[in-house]
Amino acid sequence: MFHSIRNTSGFTLIELMVVMTIIGILFAGSYVPYDYYSRLSRIRMTTEKIHQTIENAKLLSQNGQLFPWTTKNANVGLLFEKWSHTINMFTFLPGTHTFSENTHAKIIRTISLEDGVNINTLPKNSILIEFTAPRGDMEIYTSPTETGSTFDLGIGWKTATTGTMYRTIKIEK
Repeated sequence: MFHSIRNTSGFTLIELMVVMTIIGILFAGSYVPYDYYSRLSRIRMTTEKIHQTIENAKLLSQNGQLFPWTTKNANVGLLFEKWSHTINMFTFLPGTHTFSENTHAKIIRTISLEDGVNINTLPKNSILIEFTAPRGDMEIYTSPTETGSTFDLGIGWKTATTGTMYRTIKIEK
């Protein structure tokens, strides 16, 4: 009598499917916390970027940023717009108190916020912070004729206005 000898080395299809399912579950479980903490990190980095941008604008006005094609020190302004993911940095001639009064205002820099992060709340649709040359004094304009001493700037992931995916930055003179 002949007995057949069966070679049992290797894995069955069922065993491979079970292992692949376990790997998929582990991967999916680790992606959710990674994505959450990645978004929180982008919001934190945007907060730091906004503080740094304000400080840079002040230093530019104090250190004699020249208005293009002149020898005059320029005022430096930062324009924050609701639902935007950028901040525009302007220069304009001294003697005007907003860039809208000066047809010669020039954008010198556009600062992009981190991907997915927007300016979600402002007291008005746009706010202008102006630093006057050469002292760097700050003025906050909530409209071409209204000034203020403080405002809250809310940044968040996409359209978030509450919760962990939202931060409020208090801007004061």
